[in-house]
Amino acid sequence: MKNAQTVLTKREHEILSLSARGLTAREVADELGISSQTVRKHLQNAYSKLNVNNKIGAILRLKQ
Repeated sequence: MKNAQTVLTKREHEILSLSARGLTAREVADELGISSQTVRKHLQNAYSKLNVNNKIGAILRLKQ
């Protein structure tokens, strides 16, 4: 598998990083000026690309 950092788009990585800091989808959306639905879609895409099912799995994968 490619390095997790290179698999994600810049936006997916940005959203996952903010989410990892404990921000909710609404808080991430407000910070980035996008909808919370868009945040959730980016997270789903990131999880799929990283072959994980949740935020914790994605964070762990990024730290590898």
